[in-house]
Amino acid sequence: MEQVNDIVFPGDVIAKEEEYLSGRNTQDIDGNIIATAFGKVSRDDKSLVISVDTQKQAVVIRRYDIVYGKIIKILNKEAVILVSGVDKGKAIVPVATEARLKLPIPNKTMYSHIVTLGDILRAKIVSTRPLYATIFESGLGVLKGRCTVCRSELIADNGKLYCRNCGRIEQRKIAQDYGNINISGVNYERSR
Repeated sequence: MEQVNDIVFPGDVIAKEEEYLSGRNTQDIDGNIIATAFGKVSRDDKSLVISVDTQKQAVVIRRYDIVYGKIIKILNKEAVILVSGVDKGKAIVPVATEARLKLPIPNKTMYSHIVTLGDILRAKIVSTRPLYATIFESGLGVLKGRCTVCRSELIADNGKLYCRNCGRIEQRKIAQDYGNINISGVNYERSR
Protein backbone atom coordinates (compact mmCIF):
# COMPACT_ATOMS: atom_id res chain seq x y z
CA MET A 1 0.00 0.00 0.00
CA GLU A 2 1.41 3.35 -1.00
CA GLN A 3 1.71 5.83 1.89
CA VAL A 4 1.05 9.50 1.20
CA ASN A 5 1.82 12.31 3.66
CA ASP A 6 -1.56 14.02 3.28
CA ILE A 7 -2.90 14.86 6.75
CA VAL A 8 -6.68 15.03 7.06
CA PHE A 9 -9.24 16.01 9.69
CA PRO A 10 -12.59 14.24 10.19
CA GLY A 11 -14.98 15.61 7.58
CA ASP A 12 -12.34 16.37 4.93
CA VAL A 13 -13.13 15.16 1.43
CA ILE A 14 -10.19 12.97 0.38
CA ALA A 15 -11.39 11.55 -2.96
CA LYS A 16 -14.36 11.01 -5.24
CA GLU A 17 -16.20 7.66 -5.34
CA GLU A 18 -15.26 7.34 -9.02
CA GLU A 19 -11.55 7.32 -8.10
CA TYR A 20 -11.34 5.02 -5.06
CA LEU A 21 -13.31 2.69 -2.82
CA SER A 22 -13.80 3.72 0.80
CA GLY A 23 -11.34 2.04 3.22
CA ARG A 24 -10.45 2.33 6.93
CA ASN A 25 -11.61 5.50 8.72
CA THR A 26 -13.52 6.79 5.69
CA GLN A 27 -17.14 7.03 4.61
CA ASP A 28 -19.00 7.53 1.31
CA ILE A 29 -21.19 10.66 1.38
CA ASP A 30 -22.86 12.19 -1.69
CA GLY A 31 -20.28 10.84 -4.16
CA ASN A 32 -17.31 11.86 -2.00
CA ILE A 33 -15.08 9.83 0.28
CA ILE A 34 -14.87 11.62 3.63
CA ALA A 35 -12.28 11.09 6.39
CA THR A 36 -13.85 9.96 9.69
CA ALA A 37 -10.60 10.21 11.70
CA PHE A 38 -7.54 12.44 11.89
CA GLY A 39 -4.52 10.88 10.27
CA LYS A 40 -2.53 10.29 7.11
CA VAL A 41 -4.17 9.40 3.81
CA SER A 42 -3.15 6.01 2.47
CA ARG A 43 -3.90 5.07 -1.15
CA ASP A 44 -3.73 1.55 -2.56
CA ASP A 45 -3.62 2.09 -6.32
CA LYS A 46 -3.76 -1.66 -7.10
CA SER A 47 -7.09 -2.30 -5.36
CA LEU A 48 -8.20 1.38 -5.64
CA VAL A 49 -8.89 1.74 -1.91
CA ILE A 50 -8.27 4.96 0.03
CA SER A 51 -7.96 4.92 3.83
CA VAL A 52 -6.93 7.13 6.74
CA ASP A 53 -4.22 5.73 9.02
CA THR A 54 -4.29 7.01 12.60
CA GLN A 55 -1.32 7.37 14.94
CA LYS A 56 -0.21 4.07 16.44
CA GLN A 57 2.25 5.33 19.06
CA ALA A 58 1.64 7.72 21.91
CA VAL A 59 2.55 11.34 21.29
CA VAL A 60 3.57 13.53 24.19
CA ILE A 61 2.13 17.03 24.01
CA ARG A 62 4.50 19.56 25.54
CA ARG A 63 4.15 23.16 26.59
CA TYR A 64 4.37 25.57 23.59
CA ASP A 65 3.43 22.83 21.08
CA ILE A 66 1.15 24.00 18.27
CA VAL A 67 -1.99 21.84 18.07
CA TYR A 68 -4.93 21.52 15.72
CA GLY A 69 -8.42 20.68 16.87
CA LYS A 70 -12.13 21.30 16.90
CA ILE A 71 -14.31 23.12 19.45
CA ILE A 72 -16.63 20.47 20.91
CA LYS A 73 -18.01 22.24 24.00
CA ILE A 74 -18.39 25.73 25.37
CA LEU A 75 -18.59 25.86 29.13
CA ASN A 76 -18.95 28.74 31.56
CA LYS A 77 -15.68 30.59 30.82
CA GLU A 78 -13.91 27.96 28.74
CA ALA A 79 -14.17 26.04 25.51
CA VAL A 80 -13.14 22.41 25.09
CA ILE A 81 -10.93 21.58 22.11
CA LEU A 82 -10.82 18.04 20.76
CA VAL A 83 -7.13 18.04 19.83
CA SER A 84 -6.58 15.92 16.72
CA GLY A 85 -3.04 16.82 15.74
CA VAL A 86 0.17 18.27 17.12
CA ASP A 87 2.81 20.00 15.02
CA LYS A 88 6.09 18.19 15.63
CA GLY A 89 8.22 20.20 13.19
CA LYS A 90 8.33 18.08 10.06
CA ALA A 91 4.77 16.77 10.32
CA ILE A 92 1.45 17.11 12.06
CA VAL A 93 1.13 13.99 14.20
CA PRO A 94 -2.34 12.61 14.97
CA VAL A 95 -3.42 12.58 18.62
CA ALA A 96 -6.72 12.22 20.43
CA THR A 97 -7.06 14.30 23.58
CA GLU A 98 -8.90 17.32 24.94
CA ALA A 99 -7.57 20.72 25.93
CA ARG A 100 -9.26 23.70 27.54
CA LEU A 101 -9.31 27.20 26.09
CA LYS A 102 -9.91 30.06 28.52
CA LEU A 103 -12.30 32.64 27.12
CA PRO A 104 -12.24 36.31 28.06
CA ILE A 105 -15.56 37.72 29.21
CA PRO A 106 -16.54 40.41 26.69
CA ASN A 107 -20.14 40.82 27.87
CA LYS A 108 -20.57 37.90 30.31
CA THR A 109 -22.91 35.86 28.09
CA MET A 110 -21.56 36.00 24.53
CA TYR A 111 -18.53 33.97 23.45
CA SER A 112 -19.50 33.38 19.81
CA HIS A 113 -17.33 36.22 18.55
CA ILE A 114 -14.23 34.29 19.71
CA VAL A 115 -15.05 30.64 18.90
CA THR A 116 -18.16 28.54 18.43
CA LEU A 117 -19.02 24.85 18.29
CA GLY A 118 -17.47 23.04 15.35
CA ASP A 119 -14.73 25.60 14.66
CA ILE A 120 -11.43 24.04 13.56
CA LEU A 121 -8.48 25.95 14.97
CA ARG A 122 -4.77 26.19 15.57
CA ALA A 123 -3.75 26.75 19.19
CA LYS A 124 -0.65 26.74 21.38
CA ILE A 125 -0.38 24.68 24.54
CA VAL A 126 0.33 26.89 27.57
CA SER A 127 -0.09 24.29 30.33
CA THR A 128 0.12 20.50 30.31
CA ARG A 129 -1.39 19.65 33.70
CA PRO A 130 -4.21 20.23 33.06
CA LEU A 131 -3.95 20.71 29.30
CA TYR A 132 -4.72 24.36 28.44
CA ALA A 133 -4.27 26.13 25.11
CA THR A 134 -4.45 29.67 23.79
CA ILE A 135 -5.44 31.17 20.44
CA PHE A 136 -4.66 34.74 21.48
CA GLU A 137 -1.28 35.04 19.75
CA SER A 138 -0.24 35.80 16.20
CA GLY A 139 -0.77 32.91 13.78
CA LEU A 140 -3.29 31.18 16.03
CA GLY A 141 -7.06 31.06 15.84
CA VAL A 142 -9.94 29.63 13.86
CA LEU A 143 -8.95 28.08 10.52
CA LYS A 144 -12.39 26.91 9.40
CA GLY A 145 -15.80 27.86 10.70
CA ARG A 146 -19.44 27.28 9.87
CA CYS A 147 -22.38 29.65 10.03
CA THR A 148 -24.22 29.39 13.35
CA VAL A 149 -27.56 29.60 11.51
CA CYS A 150 -27.34 27.48 8.34
CA ARG A 151 -24.03 25.62 9.01
CA SER A 152 -22.55 26.58 5.61
CA GLU A 153 -18.80 27.19 5.51
CA LEU A 154 -17.82 30.79 6.30
CA ILE A 155 -15.39 32.81 4.17
CA ALA A 156 -13.11 35.54 5.54
CA ASP A 157 -13.67 39.14 4.48
CA ASN A 158 -11.84 42.03 6.20
CA GLY A 159 -11.45 40.24 9.53
CA LYS A 160 -15.06 39.07 9.65
CA LEU A 161 -16.62 35.87 8.44
CA TYR A 162 -19.33 35.87 5.80
CA CYS A 163 -21.84 33.14 4.92
CA ARG A 164 -22.52 32.94 1.19
CA ASN A 165 -25.67 30.91 1.82
CA CYS A 166 -27.64 33.12 4.22
CA GLY A 167 -25.62 36.37 4.14
CA ARG A 168 -24.89 36.32 7.88
CA ILE A 169 -21.74 38.09 9.09
CA GLU A 170 -19.99 36.54 12.09
CA GLN A 171 -16.86 37.35 14.01
CA ARG A 172 -14.27 34.98 15.49
CA LYS A 173 -10.63 35.11 16.54
CA ILE A 174 -9.37 33.92 13.15
CA ALA A 175 -5.87 32.96 12.05
CA GLN A 176 -4.28 35.02 9.26
CA ASP A 177 -4.46 31.99 6.94
CA TYR A 178 -8.16 31.32 7.60
CA GLY A 179 -9.68 29.36 4.74
CA ASN A 180 -6.39 29.21 2.82
CA ILE A 181 -4.79 26.46 4.84
CA ASN A 182 -4.51 23.09 3.14
CA ILE A 183 -3.17 20.65 5.69
CA SER A 184 -5.12 17.82 4.09
CA GLY A 185 -3.04 17.62 0.91
CA VAL A 186 -5.40 17.08 -2.01
CA ASN A 187 -8.14 19.70 -1.87
CA TYR A 188 -11.42 18.42 -3.26
CA GLU A 189 -14.51 20.57 -2.90
CA ARG A 190 -17.90 19.05 -2.22
CA SER A 191 -20.28 19.57 -5.09
CA ARG A 192 -23.33 21.52 -3.99
